[in-house]
Amino acid sequence: MRENVAFSPAYVRTVTMCVHLSSSCNLRCKYCFSDHKGDDLTIDEIKRFIDIVTVIYPRADRYIVDMSGSGEPLLRLADIVTIADYCKTLSDRFVREFLPTFVTNGTLLDKQTVKRLQDAGVIFGVSIDGTRAIHDKNRVFCDGRGSYDTVMRNVENIEHREYLGAAVTYGDGDLLTTFESVVGLFPTVSMKPMRYIDKSIDSDRVCKEYDKLVEFLYSAHVKNDTPYIFSLLRGDDYFGKFLKRVVLGVAVYGRCDAGIGRFALCSDRKIYCCPAGLGKPECEMGDLDTGIRLSRVEKMWRSQINEVCCDCRARFVCGGECKIVSHNKYGRLDGIDPVMCRIKRHLYDLAVIYRDRLKAEAPELYGELVDEIKKTESYYLPDNDLIAAVTLSHGAYTFTELKAIKDSSPDEFYRIFNALHKNSCELCS
Repeated sequence: MRENVAFSPAYVRTVTMCVHLSSSCNLRCKYCFSDHKGDDLTIDEIKRFIDIVTVIYPRADRYIVDMSGSGEPLLRLADIVTIADYCKTLSDRFVREFLPTFVTNGTLLDKQTVKRLQDAGVIFGVSIDGTRAIHDKNRVFCDGRGSYDTVMRNVENIEHREYLGAAVTYGDGDLLTTFESVVGLFPTVSMKPMRYIDKSIDSDRVCKEYDKLVEFLYSAHVKNDTPYIFSLLRGDDYFGKFLKRVVLGVAVYGRCDAGIGRFALCSDRKIYCCPAGLGKPECEMGDLDTGIRLSRVEKMWRSQINEVCCDCRARFVCGGECKIVSHNKYGRLDGIDPVMCRIKRHLYDLAVIYRDRLKAEAPELYGELVDEIKKTESYYLPDNDLIAAVTLSHGAYTFTELKAIKDSSPDEFYRIFNALHKNSCELCS
C-alpha cells in the first residue's frame, strides 16, 4: 500500500464483525488474555452493531459475524442461534452471505448442542493446544483438571465434521507432534505462534520447528498424501497463508485488518478495532450511539505503512505486525516486532521453497495445489450464480433458500437457475 492512497470501503471485500457474546467461562486457562469482566451484550445491541458496520460496507463480498468474545460463547447457546437467524435475514436482504461463527473451548460440545448449531448454520472451531500434556498444562477447569479428554471426546462424537476446525496457539513443545495430534480429527487446522509475550519466544527454535513441519508436509505431498497440507490451506494457518499468497502471487494491503475490515463490539458498549483492543483508547473506533468514526478507520489504514518494511522480501505477503501486539509492546499501532519479523520471513522463504520444489519435482501435484488454493480462496468471493438466481427470481426465492439448495444439490440449483434465466430471456424478448 502506498502512503498517498486514501482509504475506501471498496478495498475491503471481507468484513468481520466480532461481538463480545460472553465474558464468563467454565475454564481457567493460565494464559487467558482477558482480565475485563463486564456485562454481556444484549441481542439488540449486537444487531445494532452489525447494522452500523454493514452501512459502511454495504457491498462487501462476504460478512463474518464472529461471536467468540472473551469468554465461552456456548454459555449463551440460545443467543448464538438468535444471531444466526438474524444473519439469515441479512443474507436475504443484502443478497450476500452473513456467516455466523465462533471459536469454543470445546468442553460444552455435546451432541444436542452440536446439532442445534449445525441446524442453525453456525460454523465453529475448537481451541486446542496440541497434545494432552501441552493442552492440560494451561487449559484447565476451575478445579485444576485438564480439559483435553473432555474436548477430544466431544469432537470424536461429532458426526458431521466437514467444516470443523482446530485453532492452535503454538507456544511450546514439538510443532510437528502438535500438528499430528489434531489433524486426524479436524479437516481444518490453523496454527499460530504465541505472540503476546515476546521475550519468551525463541525465534530460532520456532523457525527450526517450522522446518521440521514443512519438510513433513512436503514429503507427504510428493507422495500424493495431500490431506496434511490441505488442512492448513483451508483455515487461517500461519504457514498456510504464506503458501497461498506465494502460489497465487497475490499481495495484501496488510496482515492485520483491525479497524479496516474488522471491528469488535465489546462489553463496555464501545466499538474497537478488534476484541484484543478492549480498553485501549487508541483502538477505539466509535460506539453504538455515534457509530464508527471514519477518521479512525483512515488512521488504521495509514498504520499499515512502515518504512522498515519497504526493503523486506516478504512485504507483499506479510503486510505488517498485528496492531494490538504492536501497541502492547511499543505503545503504538504501527510498530515492528523483530522476533515476529524473523519468523515471518522464514515462513515466506519456506513457502517459496515449497512452491518451487513442488513445481519442479511434481508438476501435476503442483497444479492440484493451485486448484485447491483457488477453491479455498473462492470461499471469500461472492457466488455470482447464486446472486444472479436470487435477482432473476424476483422474490420467488430468498438467498438462504437458494443457497441451501445449492449446498445440498448443485444439480437442482442449476436446474432452477437455468429455468429462471430462460424465463427472464423470454420476458425480455
